[in-house]
Amino acid sequence: MRQGDPISPFLFVIVMEALSCMIRKACSLGIVKGVSLPNDGPVVSHLFYADDAIILGEWSRDNILNVVRIMRCFYACSGLQINFGKSNLFGIGVHLGEVEEMAVLVGCKAESLPFKYLGLTVGANMNRIFNWRPVFDIFEKRLSLWKDSFLSIGGRVTLIRSVLESLPSYYFSLYRAPAKVVEDLESLIRKFLWGGSSKEKKLHWVAWDRVASPKKMGGLGLHCLRDVNMALLAKWGWRYKNEKENLWVKVVNALHVGGSDWDFLPAKKAYGGVWCNIASVLKKPLVDNLPFRNLFKGVVGRGDNIMFWLDPWLYDVPLKEKFPSLFHLEVVKTCCVRDRLDGEGLWLWRHDPNSEVEEAEWQSLWVALGSVSLSDTPDRWSWLGYGSEGFSVAAVKKHLDSKKDYSSRFVMDWCKWVPQKCNIFAWRADMNRIPTVEALAKRGVVVIDDMCSFCNAGFDSVNHLFTACPLALGLWEKISYWCRIPNFFIFSFRDLLEIHNLGVRRASERKVLHGIVLSACWVLWKSRNSLRFNGKRCSVDEIFSEVRVVSFFWFKHRAKKGKLDWGDWCKFVNM
Repeated sequence: MRQGDPISPFLFVIVMEALSCMIRKACSLGIVKGVSLPNDGPVVSHLFYADDAIILGEWSRDNILNVVRIMRCFYACSGLQINFGKSNLFGIGVHLGEVEEMAVLVGCKAESLPFKYLGLTVGANMNRIFNWRPVFDIFEKRLSLWKDSFLSIGGRVTLIRSVLESLPSYYFSLYRAPAKVVEDLESLIRKFLWGGSSKEKKLHWVAWDRVASPKKMGGLGLHCLRDVNMALLAKWGWRYKNEKENLWVKVVNALHVGGSDWDFLPAKKAYGGVWCNIASVLKKPLVDNLPFRNLFKGVVGRGDNIMFWLDPWLYDVPLKEKFPSLFHLEVVKTCCVRDRLDGEGLWLWRHDPNSEVEEAEWQSLWVALGSVSLSDTPDRWSWLGYGSEGFSVAAVKKHLDSKKDYSSRFVMDWCKWVPQKCNIFAWRADMNRIPTVEALAKRGVVVIDDMCSFCNAGFDSVNHLFTACPLALGLWEKISYWCRIPNFFIFSFRDLLEIHNLGVRRASERKVLHGIVLSACWVLWKSRNSLRFNGKRCSVDEIFSEVRVVSFFWFKHRAKKGKLDWGDWCKFVNM
């Protein structure tokens, strides 16, 4: 096999499977002792991922030396030699001096927790902000390479979506991020979005809760990192209920099942750690004062994988919450549905229901169970949240967004064939969040010349620049004549954003007209800045010509349209 051959990784996995079989055989013969988990849990001896391996076991000289011997046997059989110089030995609850002595014997390095494995920090308390430093280092490294002063706001938004928001996803998919970490990461994103940095501070023109909301809800389409973290952690609750035979599920059950806190996801708080944080996220009220777990519902088939009292299956909440008195009487609180509905009628009570409350709950439960029947199909879980396509991280994020109140916001139509910077400019201008003299004065920035640069007769504001200034009115008159529509009647900037929906015209014409209006707003704003800061004045005809050229260039190269020549564009035909 040559290096780089597509089948070589597969062959490597096959060979490593042989090493896995050797370790399992050694464990079965008692040569190597793995980590035995309580409550009849599995014995974990090794974890492999590609060319990374972790071997776990009891701390003893014989156990460690036997592992080394297995490695040598593996080398003799396969030709793959373990590089002990790059390997580390850890001892949990063992004095570091003893670990160092054993490491010398093995020929590897002695280390202590925490350590990095597959890009994550193992053994660290991730509730401490200091342990999230690697994520901040990645952020700062990427931001230092980007020249934000040469990027438009559309380019910065694209980088945030495709890079910055994805950087912490690996950590977010396993660890619950402290509120301070989320706040600081979003602060770095906000500074980059508005062109600032750690040394230079610039105005943040739009509130973050508006920016970090979907476009169809009046936002900019970025994500709230807290919602991303919650959605990624919710995936583990879904997988826990659907992957009962996976090793990690068996490990969680061995460590956390039992105790007095009977719940949808077992978690012993005394152990702490990653799983307890995940369980607390799914338990905490987040949406409509309801926890995530209420969005999972079991669909009974054979009834052997859904817990009768602890899982929501008959109602949207577990039966233990619907019938608390009966749950208190239950002896086997982790019983499955089949245990109680297999036709034999076995109910294990501490004593028979005899009080008025217990008898009332028993009657209600008996009536509800009358409509339930078991079948030969396996149990499954359904997603009750946003979307009918089933559970996914994206569905959780959409569900979180759908429960927020955006009814008071104006939702702008975004034009696909116009550059994103123009769409964002129009989105900001509608909210009066562009740097006009009026907007700057509200934010404490004093500008001496506060009159319109075009006409010098009105205040430099969004409404005047785009709807009242004689130069703007002349531009809209030319555009309406060019596009063969009645003259614009506009009183605010929002009228410009909705003018393509007025009148009866084809959908394709509406899209073209909408893009032309956005292009005209962009060119008009650039002309205003050129006059105000460089003293370069443009006439209405020059601005109109620039609008036609710019919009033609954008439409020709960005719209999903056939061949279009300059003559047809100037006549506004074949749109």
